[in-house]
Amino acid sequence: MTGGSTAGAVNPATDVVLDVRDLATHFRTERGFFRAVDGVSFSVERGRTLAVVGESGCGKSVTSLSIMGLVPEPPGIRAGGQILFEGEDLLTKTRAEMEEIRGAKIAMIFQEPMTSLNPVYRVGDQIVEGLIKHRGLSAKAARAHAIEMLRLVRIPSPETRVDAFPHEMSGGMRQRVMIAIALACEPQVLIADEPTTALDVTIQAQILDLMRDLKGRLGTAIILITHDLGVVAEMADDVVVMYAGKVVERAPVAALFDDAQHPYTLGLLGSVPRLDADQDRLQTIEGMVPTPETMPVGCRFAPRCTLATDRCLNEMPPLRDLGAGHQVACWKAPIDEVAA
Repeated sequence: MTGGSTAGAVNPATDVVLDVRDLATHFRTERGFFRAVDGVSFSVERGRTLAVVGESGCGKSVTSLSIMGLVPEPPGIRAGGQILFEGEDLLTKTRAEMEEIRGAKIAMIFQEPMTSLNPVYRVGDQIVEGLIKHRGLSAKAARAHAIEMLRLVRIPSPETRVDAFPHEMSGGMRQRVMIAIALACEPQVLIADEPTTALDVTIQAQILDLMRDLKGRLGTAIILITHDLGVVAEMADDVVVMYAGKVVERAPVAALFDDAQHPYTLGLLGSVPRLDADQDRLQTIEGMVPTPETMPVGCRFAPRCTLATDRCLNEMPPLRDLGAGHQVACWKAPIDEVAA
């Protein structure tokens, strides 16, 4: 990790800044309860990046919105668990208390900047708003800081762009503005929900370089929500793999890529195109993600798993510790022993 003195002073082995424990967020629907997040646990340490990966609909974004206190109730329901930040459970905070934390201590980059930015306000005003609210700056000082934030995220001519409207900027520049808003108050935790979606590869690389640089400068903990395993390999220190609202594997990034143990994780890795592979077609994971009314009794991946047994179909596997920070929820793991 690159960076300055703030990050260097951190002891990442002991400094857990956010601890999610058995989080459950459900939604009431016409067909019953949908367990979008069902017993999810993970922690992220200061100055490190935790990637949360999985297919669309696995619960990644709902997890991030639950941390931010942005799940609408109804139809959302806080069904259980804890989100511990600075020793306090965010799920017990009032709306007013979360408004003081959100943006100041925990910030989020949303998936689509064009819909996340207010189209009728200039981008500078949208940065200034948080600085005045959370840091008590004067309007003049806040504007000066907003210009500096735009310069920090490499917006050209920030003195001019501070007065631009979102529609006057490209997609990559709007994403940079979202990062500037999120980092303006120097939060301890940054949640980035698919921060490079719909951007061309050149802009993607610039955005990732920027996030890496800012993590080094500020010692910020990053939760990276993504389905792009290339981004995970480049950015993450640790990885959580989710499937149908559950964590199925959790490991340091090197261990996940070198020795993945859950059949779903292996399927995700196998579906990534490789330039050195001699293959006529991409590998796929057969079957479909279960719907709320067809949720399996046992392992939720069992109906799509080639290794599934009757036990897999009827008993939910717990997360088991394989050592060195590697955990997996699979009755058949370690997979290499099964293969042997």
